[in-house]
Amino acid sequence: MAIMGATKSKDSAHTLFVSVRAVESGLLDGLIAHEMGHMLRTESGHPSHSAEVFRALSREVRIPRAAEGAFGQAFNHIQDIYADDLAFLVFATDGDDRAYEFFSGWIEGNTTMRGRNRWKNVGLAATNGFALGNLVRHGRLSKDDPLWDRARAFDREAGLEVVGALANFYANLPENPTPDTFVGQVKALATVMTQAASS
Repeated sequence: MAIMGATKSKDSAHTLFVSVRAVESGLLDGLIAHEMGHMLRTESGHPSHSAEVFRALSREVRIPRAAEGAFGQAFNHIQDIYADDLAFLVFATDGDDRAYEFFSGWIEGNTTMRGRNRWKNVGLAATNGFALGNLVRHGRLSKDDPLWDRARAFDREAGLEVVGALANFYANLPENPTPDTFVGQVKALATVMTQAASS
C-alpha cells in the first residue's frame, strides 16, 4: 500500500486498511485515530463526508480537467482536517511532537517531487498548505517556525505564491459547517487553486 492507511465506508460498516509501513512507523495509534475520525464524520453526516453534499459539489464546483488530480487531493485534505480534529485529541495526550514531525516530512518530501507541470505543483502546494494549516489549527506551529520558510521556498521555486492562502484556508475551516457553507468553502478552494495555476 502506497499510503499509511485508508478507510472504506459502506452503509452498515467500515473497513480499516493499514500498511506495514504504518505499523513499523510508531504512528499506528495516530493513523487509527485519524481513520476513526473519518468513520465518525461519515456516521454523523458531517458535510465533508456526506454523499448528498458530494452530489451538490459535483453540480456546483467547476475546475479545469487538468486540475482534477490536484483538486481531488486538496479536497481529500479538507476531509483529513475534519478527521484530524478528532485524531489530534490522541496526539494531545502524549506530549510528543509526532504530528509536527509527520507533517514536516510531507513538506520536505514535496520538494523532491516538484516538476514542470503547473497543476501538479499547485497540488503539492495544497498539500504543503494542508500540513501547515493542520498544525496551526491545533496549536502546533508558530508564525516564525522554519517550516513556513521551506514551504514558501517550494512556492518560489515552482513559480507560485499560494501556500499562505492555502494554509489559512485549512486552518480556518469552520468546525461544523452547514452543507451550503461547506459547498462555499470548496468553491473558495477551487478559486484559490485555479488562480494560482493561471498566474
